[in-house]
Amino acid sequence: MAAPVDVMRALIGADPGGAAWLPRLLQALPEIHWGAVRTPGILRATPLAREINIVDGVVRLPCCLETSTLVLALEDARDDRLPAGMPADPQRHRVSQVIEALRVIASGRHFGVAIIAREGYAEPHRTTILEGLPHLEREEAEDLYANYWGWISEETLDALASS
Repeated sequence: MAAPVDVMRALIGADPGGAAWLPRLLQALPEIHWGAVRTPGILRATPLAREINIVDGVVRLPCCLETSTLVLALEDARDDRLPAGMPADPQRHRVSQVIEALRVIASGRHFGVAIIAREGYAEPHRTTILEGLPHLEREEAEDLYANYWGWISEETLDALASS
């Protein structure tokens, strides 16, 4: 299967507004905020790969979709688990970093991270993600955790691309 960013480029190329595929992608995410599904918005012409400054440096998002109402980062974990431990902080999980980066660019929109993985993927535990936000108050970290929207299989992503 192609990288998620390549799949998104193909989907956007075939349907620039996302009307045919974006709602289905959002509905496939098990933990997505209901408002993001209800009003997915209109795709913005922004780069799919983004670099965002956060508290512990620059975070590179290889696949980031933006609409008028939401921002979604897709993290590829098909070949390996996402890193749990960054050089500056061994408890810092990749999902924690991505959620914080999305908050920076969301500007009032819904935002979330979803993982593309193979069947049997062991999701990062809630505690792992929360421990990756040690510089935040517990309530703020809990609020950010709600922006982890779960994982979808590579087959689900393939099905979007082939329909």
